Amino acid sequence: MIRILIFNALYIVSSLFALIRGGAPERIGAVILIVDFQLSAWVVEPMQSRFAGVEWPMFAIDSAAFVALYLLSLVTTRYWPAWMAGTQACVALSHLAGLRLEIIPWAYGTVVAVWAYAMLIMLVIATCRHRQRLRRYGADPAWVWQLSASYRSGAPHEGPVEVALGRVAN
Repeated sequence: MIRILIFNALYIVSSLFALIRGGAPERIGAVILIVDFQLSAWVVEPMQSRFAGVEWPMFAIDSAAFVALYLLSLVTTRYWPAWMAGTQACVALSHLAGLRLEIIPWAYGTVVAVWAYAMLIMLVIATCRHRQRLRRYGADPAWVWQLSASYRSGAPHEGPVEVALGRVAN
């Protein structure tokens, strides 16, 4: 019971933090996780039959969340969506452990559930890093098309650069 309270507190705090203080990618990531978790809660099996085999509706929902996070990682300037997509892929693929009859339901459930904590922590760190870049540089481009063409092809960023003395030079 305590783990459910801890998860719900982390879920609410991290989602609200990302929705209120995050940039567009962080807000979209929070919405993806909220939709994933809520849809999963609606299709969850009764506890007595939980993790006794592959939960196909959960597999479909988690796979869709993976695709959404992967697509987000392709268009944003942030690294965390790629990490989160990889984590979500582990969640989706771990549902296939139910294909093996000798898998202990507790182990299957733990593998599926533990990744959710990691993703919520990633979301908090991503939002904190966004806030840090805003304070440091005054801007934090969210999308690849907001970066200059020269930067996208490997040249240094044309924005302000922090020097050792704390001054900003162009």
